[in-house]
Amino acid sequence: MIERRARSNEAISPKPQSTRNLVWAGYAVFIWSIAYMLPHLYWALGGTIGLSLLKESIAEAAYWKMINWVASGFLTAAGFLGIAFIYFRKQKIIGWFLLAIALIGCSISASHGIYGIIYRLFQITGVVEMETGAFNVADHKFVLSDLLLFEPWFLIEGILLGVLGWCYLNKPRSRKIWLILCTAGVILGLISGLLNVRFF
Repeated sequence: MIERRARSNEAISPKPQSTRNLVWAGYAVFIWSIAYMLPHLYWALGGTIGLSLLKESIAEAAYWKMINWVASGFLTAAGFLGIAFIYFRKQKIIGWFLLAIALIGCSISASHGIYGIIYRLFQITGVVEMETGAFNVADHKFVLSDLLLFEPWFLIEGILLGVLGWCYLNKPRSRKIWLILCTAGVILGLISGLLNVRFF
């Protein structure tokens, strides 16, 4: 019984040599998330710089500020998730809870980014029609900003969360299961995108 518990703890508690990688991954998630939170917080407070990069109908919507307040909250939580992995790495129950959150975040973020990049490329190349006619830079700057800024952020966030979970686990079997779960989650997210179900 004691031996079984020890093996379970080994699966999720990083060994000394892997702690440094976990710290790097945790802070990478924190910095990446907070960096994206700041413009959302700025827009939530009424800022207008950068709105030209967005789709006009969204930036002028009545719920625009609320969207950014909610996004700021989620992004701040995502940032501190990275820190939590570092400081609670020896807590078994909390560790599994953090892994579950990271898996959901990895799946949603990575699939969002992949789907968004492909969709915007299809719009630019004419495979998918725009609502207001053929793509042109003057009228559809938001497509380029999505392609070059926003969707890549989601993709990288998903990758970082996946790496964070990977660094948190020790055993090859545990890491293999983690990769399978992350891949399955991303595929499920892509399918939901094809079905026109977007999480955010």
